[in-house]
Amino acid sequence: MDVFERVRDVNAGMSLTEDRIIGARARLLEGIDAGRAAERKQLTRRPMFLIAGAVAGVAAATAGVVVITQLTAPSPQVEAVPAPTADPRQPGEVLPHPAPTGGTGITEPFPGTTPQAGQYLRIDTVFESLLYRGPEVSTYQWFYRPTQYPPISAALLRSFSSLTVPADRSGEWVGSYGPSNERIRFYPEDQGPGGEAAWDTLLPVRPDIDQWTYTGGIGGETLPLTGSLESYAQYPQDPAALLQYFRDLAQGDPQMPDVEGSAVLNVAGVLISNYAPAATRAIFLEALELSPRAEVVSADNGIVTYRMHVDGWQGPSTTTVSIDTSTGWVTESTVRFDRADGAEGDMAPSDVPDIRRTFTVSIVDAIP
Repeated sequence: MDVFERVRDVNAGMSLTEDRIIGARARLLEGIDAGRAAERKQLTRRPMFLIAGAVAGVAAATAGVVVITQLTAPSPQVEAVPAPTADPRQPGEVLPHPAPTGGTGITEPFPGTTPQAGQYLRIDTVFESLLYRGPEVSTYQWFYRPTQYPPISAALLRSFSSLTVPADRSGEWVGSYGPSNERIRFYPEDQGPGGEAAWDTLLPVRPDIDQWTYTGGIGGETLPLTGSLESYAQYPQDPAALLQYFRDLAQGDPQMPDVEGSAVLNVAGVLISNYAPAATRAIFLEALELSPRAEVVSADNGIVTYRMHVDGWQGPSTTTVSIDTSTGWVTESTVRFDRADGAEGDMAPSDVPDIRRTFTVSIVDAIP
């Protein structure tokens, strides 16, 4: 969960899937940073293209439904603050193996993973993105590359976000995004004369941290708010019925011909948010296991990794989700777009995901 999830528009006729969210994120990243060469601009919704979804929980997969032209922001809820001297990546108290007596009771799934009165659920996310730079002075992810010419370089960038959810979900949710665009590596390593400077111009490293708050969940105006108990009440409580619910949402969407793929990504998206209640996570995890598109590729020390290959609106891609089965929390997720249509100009290694997110989830006694 990060600053991109603040931007959400809903169209009841379509489902918001992971591949659409990723496309939105890439263009939002470019739009935000391109406008900050001189001064940080505030953020808000302003339509140009729409990635829509009827399912509020799916907006939690990474970013909400976004539409971009110029970026300006709601109210005084968002502010930029100087980066603290402490490492913003420092997690709170981590509970990878919660005590069996924790949580709401012994009958609750994943005991010990529900914050009690006065406590908070804390989700820290490290987001890595593989971006390409073209000769036309722009950056983009692979699926969004121009067809008329190959990219001239690539960069693996890293950003950070956090979300603090109160035990009483009707209370104040506090999130942050930043630092952002830290360089992990370039492809090729030697960028040549002006290469790194070009990246600095297009996507400068931002040490600032944007902070935001919402009351009662994510979304602001669209009800039910994402993450509220009401938002989860819309889902069937049976895993098989839940899968069919998402299949039905995807039916008739010309931009998502892969109905089964859309369904499994919607299921995975709610799990990836990491803030769904324990009972909801249990149902969605069972639904994921039921999907014929979710293949178990590894199981080690209680961490099970599922792989899903789908054909989305921007082409085929492979998503992986690693889940701690003792908590129902996702520890890592990746997305790699297929290069089946030719990888001309792709200078990055084939084992580098286009998107990688790693999560640290904890229960804390105060907002950091």
